[in-house]
Amino acid sequence: MTPSLPVRLGMNFLAGGLLIVALAYDWLGNVAHEIVGTIMFALLLAHNTFNRRWYARASKGGRNLQGWVNIVVIVSLLSTMLALLGTSLMISRSIFSFLPLNGGYAARLIHGLAAYWALIIVSAHVGLRWSMIMGVMRGWFRINDRSNVRTAVLRIMAAAISVYGIHSSFVIGIRSRLMAEITMNVWIFSQPSLWFFLQTASIMVLYACSAHYAMKLARVLTWPEARDGRLPDAR
Repeated sequence: MTPSLPVRLGMNFLAGGLLIVALAYDWLGNVAHEIVGTIMFALLLAHNTFNRRWYARASKGGRNLQGWVNIVVIVSLLSTMLALLGTSLMISRSIFSFLPLNGGYAARLIHGLAAYWALIIVSAHVGLRWSMIMGVMRGWFRINDRSNVRTAVLRIMAAAISVYGIHSSFVIGIRSRLMAEITMNVWIFSQPSLWFFLQTASIMVLYACSAHYAMKLARVLTWPEARDGRLPDAR
């Protein structure tokens, strides 16, 4: 039996949270890092199993712009996660150290590169589904009415977190990490690690909001009826 959509969303958000935690390698230590990573990949395997029918539908035509963007993002995410998994097995020193694999500096470099690209692509993946996620959340909390005040407050909060995400991108050096550049910008985990998690989460919010509103803009420019809230099938 396939779990309900709220349960699946909860598993997905947990996997995203574990990705943020796994980035704090110097704080976790190697054993905890590998345990967190293994749980994350188990959740991702479950996610793909529950959504396996999507891959069969992906080969069919008749998609609109959002459908094609969705395919590109998912294929990019799948490729990134496979690279992350493969290099994880190659450089494992604890859980999978029994495997006859040997990864050197190149594997570690690709592993770190894939991890930060996964952070960005996962964020975009969430952003493209944000309207659906909010619909589930409204059902969860039994919110049936529409409130302009509530919408405005949530948008202001998202904007504020996104601005902080821009600042956090410079603090963490996200550009250098995405380009695999050698940098001295290293988080000192002897300081409170909470700020690392908050800043990394704000970067995820930044890219999720960017993807969400970029797609809304594309809808308005592509489909005039979207201005009235009437959108074509996103699949």
